[in-house]
Amino acid sequence: MTIIPTEWMPLVPMARIIGHWTAGNHKASDTDRRAYHVLVEGDGKVIRGVPSIDLNSGSIKSGYAAHTLNCNTNSIGVSMCGMAGAVEVPFSAGRAPLTQVQWNAFVQAVAALARRYGIPVTPKMILFHAEVQGTLGITQRNKWDVIRLPFDPSGTGAKAVGDKLRREVTKAMSGVNIAPPDPVPAGGVGRVIPPALNTRNGPNGEVTGALREGTRVEIIGQNGNWLNIETPAGFSVWAHRDFIEVVDGPPALEPTKPDPRRAIIDRIRRDLDELETMGA
Repeated sequence: MTIIPTEWMPLVPMARIIGHWTAGNHKASDTDRRAYHVLVEGDGKVIRGVPSIDLNSGSIKSGYAAHTLNCNTNSIGVSMCGMAGAVEVPFSAGRAPLTQVQWNAFVQAVAALARRYGIPVTPKMILFHAEVQGTLGITQRNKWDVIRLPFDPSGTGAKAVGDKLRREVTKAMSGVNIAPPDPVPAGGVGRVIPPALNTRNGPNGEVTGALREGTRVEIIGQNGNWLNIETPAGFSVWAHRDFIEVVDGPPALEPTKPDPRRAIIDRIRRDLDELETMGA
């Protein structure tokens, strides 16, 4: 059973997941719930936010989750409740430090969302608020969630903590990995794996739509981890390789019929070779 109920995850195109902390207490307040789609309390309990995920899909709608400055469209906001009174320098985790059990549930929640929406585990698609400015080039207001984990001082900084998240999410997704896959032959047939797979206008491009689980597509080409596919409606789009199962290779070439003239020529050559041998 998924850590996030299916009814919390409407089938709409979503491009990325952005992680946060609330800067509040270990329990989700009404204010916290209005800001994020999903929250994880200090004891690991997963809470549904007030805004539905579909309000952030496409052009944002009234009541959407305004979790990240100028980066809310097609972005799912997931937050760990805590870090009230935290100080960046010198570091203090405040009166509600993040907990290990909370982190574990957060990782499982992000993995469930990534699987549901076909979001690949890459730094541009799954990241923390503190990584947005450096990775996506969208200016933020000195946000530092999450650059430290109070229960694990071994990694410090936006990239270090973000990489830890992506490693653990990859593991939690049971075999969905970010390593470059083997080349996929053009002309093959693929099948969509997740319930809703984002399609894009290029590798790491903008979301153009979504395909439902089981949809068969023709593979046109490949660029690293991204496949150029043709949808049943005839559109050429891109999707991440991790979420397309190759079910059939390119059609076999029609076998060519033997040329009868070639057989006659070969027989004449054999006869000439025999005559030459007899005359030697």
